[in-house]
Amino acid sequence: MSPVSYLLKLICTVYLFTLAGHVLASQTNQNDLTELSIEELLNVEIINASRLGQDANKAPASISVLTANEIRTFGWRTLAEALNAMRGLYTSNDRNYSYLGVRGFQHPNDYNSRVLIMIDGQRMNENLYDGGYIAQEFMLDVGLIERIEFIPGSGSSIYGANAFSGLINVVTKNGSAINGAQIAGQIGSFDTYKGRASYGKKLENGADILVSASHYDSAGVENLYFQEFDSPATNNGIAHNMDAERADRLFGKVQFEEFTLSAGYVDRYKRIPTASFGTIFNDKDTHTTDQQFFSNLTYQKNLNDKNALRLKGFYQGYSYEGAYPYDDGGRIVNHDAASGRWWGGEAQLTSTAFEHHRLVLGLEYQYDQRQRQLNYDANPYTLYLDSHRNGHRLELYAQDDFEFLDDWVFSAGLRLDYHHMLKNLQLNPRLGLIWNPLDNTTFKLLYSSSFRAPNAWERDYTSLVNTPNPNNFEERIKSYEGVVEWRSTGGLKLIGDFFYNEMTQILEQTIEPGSGATGQFINKDHYHAIGFELEAEQRWNNGRYFKASYTFSRLTNESDGGAWAPASPQNMFKLHYAEPLFDNFAKLGIENIFIDDRRTSQTGVADAYYQLNLNLSTDRIAPGLDVSLGAYNLFDSHYQMLGGTGINDISQNILRMNGREFRLKIQLTY
Repeated sequence: MSPVSYLLKLICTVYLFTLAGHVLASQTNQNDLTELSIEELLNVEIINASRLGQDANKAPASISVLTANEIRTFGWRTLAEALNAMRGLYTSNDRNYSYLGVRGFQHPNDYNSRVLIMIDGQRMNENLYDGGYIAQEFMLDVGLIERIEFIPGSGSSIYGANAFSGLINVVTKNGSAINGAQIAGQIGSFDTYKGRASYGKKLENGADILVSASHYDSAGVENLYFQEFDSPATNNGIAHNMDAERADRLFGKVQFEEFTLSAGYVDRYKRIPTASFGTIFNDKDTHTTDQQFFSNLTYQKNLNDKNALRLKGFYQGYSYEGAYPYDDGGRIVNHDAASGRWWGGEAQLTSTAFEHHRLVLGLEYQYDQRQRQLNYDANPYTLYLDSHRNGHRLELYAQDDFEFLDDWVFSAGLRLDYHHMLKNLQLNPRLGLIWNPLDNTTFKLLYSSSFRAPNAWERDYTSLVNTPNPNNFEERIKSYEGVVEWRSTGGLKLIGDFFYNEMTQILEQTIEPGSGATGQFINKDHYHAIGFELEAEQRWNNGRYFKASYTFSRLTNESDGGAWAPASPQNMFKLHYAEPLFDNFAKLGIENIFIDDRRTSQTGVADAYYQLNLNLSTDRIAPGLDVSLGAYNLFDSHYQMLGGTGINDISQNILRMNGREFRLKIQLTY
């Protein structure tokens, strides 16, 4: 353990048991979205998600937003837990990585490469697996999140190639929202500790600064039982001390006049208990590490009252290493590694110079400086893969929102992409018709298309018996959506959403005949997704909150005779209720999640599950002191998730998750 990690863990532990009597100062009001009414929330500009600065109810998209107050009220510990609470989304976990499904589509062998993950409008998907990471491997501590924006469906005309099934944009807090020094500590089940130290301030010269460091350390479940390995030769199916996880994070942001400089870093280690990919069961060397960093500088200037310019430059990197011991007449450790670096920039002009038009023009460039993958056995040394790639990505986009009548808007967008993994240019449109017949009612008809190029892993990865995949090509999606939104002056919002997605040329990994080894990635599958969503949300002036959503989706694989697609629940129901207690001394958040049956990639079905989570929070014990106690999976259900994402993971068809968990969090701001 590094000295920084040890110090943060020590601070976390001591802090939780000694802090209550040592509150130092008062906490000023935070400048986030914590207390906005539904009408005020509707007028929040979804600047980073839409790239148009539009109000949520006027944007050519169906937008969902979670605020910092909801994260605190319901006690979500990771971005993945927050996303699992949103309409149309669901997550799974294979005890190594977390995966995101959108409206019934969650593809095996996918590290969220079909969802675009952004922080303050900056793409976080790396350039090797196109992975968008959402749990402890995510860049940010959830305590730094101001809000989470989600747009479902394809959005290539504005957002880019990885916005295949949706876009997640995480907006970070400003330093003024913290307004001082902040220390947060957590303890939880399975010897879990977390500590965070942050400082944020708006200085007298107008500069806003935020810096933060955090450490997470969990021993995990001490003894995990896997029925598939229940024999004396494999410790009777018990993986002992094989669930450990650690993560360190750094983040900083400085805003001064028209400039914003941001940077972040995450280093995450996870031991793998599932013996995936044929590794030796209960071998403590089985692990993965992920490191990712980003930095960007943004210049945003209103040229005049009708034109605004936005310029951005960035440099990012990602590294991965996995150790996989296996038995081949003796213990051999296979090392799988990847390293990526990329840089680029963006220029965007937004103009209302033409009456009734809002026009956005943009140019993006990314140079994939390094895309290296390495796979070898140690002792004896055998090299299986050493691939090197680099290349250019160039995107031009334009969108015009034309208000041709007082209550009608026609939105048209177009995006042209060059990607070095493809031999042809990609042209994708986006269309939207928005009607506001009443101040409280909105209808939207939306169409968009997008693509996803093969990533470096899908193009180059190889095993002993196959060759790389030089001829695979882009995946394609067309999305159709109808939305109706109604809002009352009393804080009630109702949403109905019908959607249809057609996904073609989807890449699938084959199995080599006779050996069972993973083979090439080929474009073979064709999916249809049809469904609808309903959501009701009510906010009261006293802080009471209620939201319920239901999603029905039917995802079929037309290449498999219209069969029910893997990892696709047909029904999802989510209910969230928050109740102020004892004259607003505390607030109780109740979360109910129901996820339907999901077919596995091999054989069988993971059972539907229901999860009840409770979180009690208060900031009234003393000025500047915020305390919360969370109970997760209250009914102690070892609900089922799909097994490993690799086709070889036949023995890990279905995995049992943890039972009941608790967390105590204390935060001091002074």
